[in-house]
Formats: sequence, C-alpha cells, structure tokens
Amino acid sequence: MCRFVAYLGSAILAEDLLFKPRYSLISAQSINAGEMSTQINGDGFGIGWYAPDLDPEPCVFRSIKPAWSDQNLRNLSKKILAPSLFAHIRAASPGMPVEEYNSHPFTCGHLMFMHNGMIGGFKEIRRSLLRKLNDTAYDAISGSTDSEHLFGLILNHVENPKAAITCEEMMYATEKGLHDLSEILVEAEVKQHSYINICLTNGKSLIAVRYTTNHSVQPASMYYMYGKEYHCRGEHCAMEPSNGKPSTIVVASEPFTSKRSEWMKVERNSILTVDEEMRISFRNVDLPIEHVISEA
Repeated sequence: MCRFVAYLGSAILAEDLLFKPRYSLISAQSINAGEMSTQINGDGFGIGWYAPDLDPEPCVFRSIKPAWSDQNLRNLSKKILAPSLFAHIRAASPGMPVEEYNSHPFTCGHLMFMHNGMIGGFKEIRRSLLRKLNDTAYDAISGSTDSEHLFGLILNHVENPKAAITCEEMMYATEKGLHDLSEILVEAEVKQHSYINICLTNGKSLIAVRYTTNHSVQPASMYYMYGKEYHCRGEHCAMEPSNGKPSTIVVASEPFTSKRSEWMKVERNSILTVDEEMRISFRNVDLPIEHVISEA
C-alpha cells in the first residue's frame, strides 16, 4: 500500500502541503503512517503539478529514493507554487520492482493519475488487459505496476488525452475503466481481492475513488477537507472555512493537519468528484467482480 495527497485551489507552495503540517506526507507518513499496516513507505516517491500559465500538461518529479531523505524534493518544494498538485509515497506491492518508471504519479497529455492499493491477480490478467488498450493508452504505459495499467484502462476511454478534457469526461473514463477491469477479472476467474484508491485530475477538476472488492474489510483510508483557503502560518497548518462554495479541496490517504475535525472520510466504495466549479459530489461504485468473489 502507499499514501498520497491531492490538492486543488489557489496556488500554494508544495512545502506547505508536504513538509510543514504536523503529520505531513513526507515528514511523517513516509516513515510512520498511522492508518495502514505497512508504516514505512520508502520505495520511491513522486510529485506532480500544473503550471497553467505555461501549458495545460502536468510536470512530474519522481525518484526511487525514500521521500524523507531526498534533498532535491525538499529544495524543490520551496519553489513549486501550483494550483493543482499530486504527491505520492510508495510501498511497492510484493513482486513489483522499485524503479523510477513505477513511481507515481503517472501522466498522459493533460491527465495525471495515482493509486494506493493493488489489483488482485494482476499477473494473470496483464496480457488480456493490454490487448484491450488502444494505441494511445498502450503507449502511455512505461512501467510494470498494476497502477499504471489501471490508468491505461481509464485512458482507453478518453478520446484525446492531449486535448481539453472535462470533469464529466474524466468521470466517464474512470467508471468505464473500472468496469473493464472488473470484466477482465471475472473472465480470468481471479479470486484475490483488489484495493483501488485512485486520484485523477486534469488540473482543474478531480476524481477520487475509494474501493475494494473485499466485503470483510474497509478500503484503504481516504479523507478530504475543503474551505476557502489552505495555509501554513509558522508551524500551524489549517483549512480556513468557507461560508459558501469552497475554493480549495484536499484529498489525502490520512489527515495531516493537527485539527482532525477538518477532515471527513470518503465513504466505502464511492467516487468523490470535484468539478471545474469546485462543486463536490459523490456516487457509489458497484462492480460485478466483488459479487463474484464473495460468492466463491
């Protein structure tokens, strides 16, 4: 399992999101994650952000180093000022190599994607999964992770990742990609459970999924907070409340600010959507594979 943070709002310094909070992704969760069985996430990291004044495609810095020991990341975080940002620390799934290509987030055109979890029976379905992909989705896969292949299934339903993509189109592609995965798993008679916490963005809107096929356990943790503005003043990091529609939202594997009441848990097997107007909505995820496994 892994840990991640996704941010949408007014431009902030990456340092304020990743290092300064009391329970920050880099300073705390990479070596002492509180809501997962594997507390150490040292198999690489990645940070991705958008600079909309330059172009609509994300920039990504990834490494196989543990995040807590990378001085380049610490220095860059003081200079990256972005309105949309993903950060991910990796605990590699068993059998998955630790390579830069396998560090999240992954990108294609205007889209950026990251995953916390694992796809059951991935080795058994990888070949059939790749056969389903169009050329663009196939060529977007550089590494060997189940995560990037899931991104490929989603890209398979995006008409042109290098063109403007709406939140509605991202939602459609995400739901279709998940159903394609379910179909592949059912056809392969996979009995292992899958754990799929993902985030997808075009830099202006956000899709987040918290899901597992396992009825006996909760999916990996995922929280969100929203408000007028997220800021760090000295050692105090917090979300300033908004009276109406929020202008900032953060999605994270674990709460990282001192005030835990700021955070709400994303419900089991659901999709959180933040559209271009910063409107937040939810819908359920119900895939055939979870019923097939439960009946086995």
